[in-house]
Amino acid sequence: MKKIDFQRGTCAVFTAVFLLFGIAACDSLSNRRGGNNIQEVRHEFPNTNWAFEEEVLDFNFTIEDTAKYYDVSVALVYDTTVAVLHDIPLSLTLSTPDGMKSFSSSHFLLNRKENPDIKPTGDGNNAEIDVVVYPRRKFKVPGTYTLTLYRRADKADNFGFVSLSAKVRTVK
Repeated sequence: MKKIDFQRGTCAVFTAVFLLFGIAACDSLSNRRGGNNIQEVRHEFPNTNWAFEEEVLDFNFTIEDTAKYYDVSVALVYDTTVAVLHDIPLSLTLSTPDGMKSFSSSHFLLNRKENPDIKPTGDGNNAEIDVVVYPRRKFKVPGTYTLTLYRRADKADNFGFVSLSAKVRTVK
């Protein structure tokens, strides 16, 4: 007669349950800290050309919780072997649901020697730069906000640019 070892099976079940609860707890904790609470609105550039017609772009996002603070950033994905611009000046306007506007300026610095924040995307020669344009922003009104980005580059056509995104993250 073969003896059944219940101790090994029970240990495996307890380990699996413990791991599931651990993963759920970590996920809940990162959500409270804002780790996973990201809204991203992405615009793809046809033929990797940030053309003159797309010099002004609007990104809409929704804010429901006005008690939290948010970082609003813009992220550019570009081909490092094709893009010839090294600095892209930006003017930004953030419009609230009740019609108020705030203005900001920033830039993408695409020179890797001068900007250590450029990160490879893992997709060929593509790299990404993420610039926080409105740090620790507290939104007073729930609803849909519009981030308008105006690219002030000198050239009409700018090849090597894959996409531009607006990201809104909760912060502590």
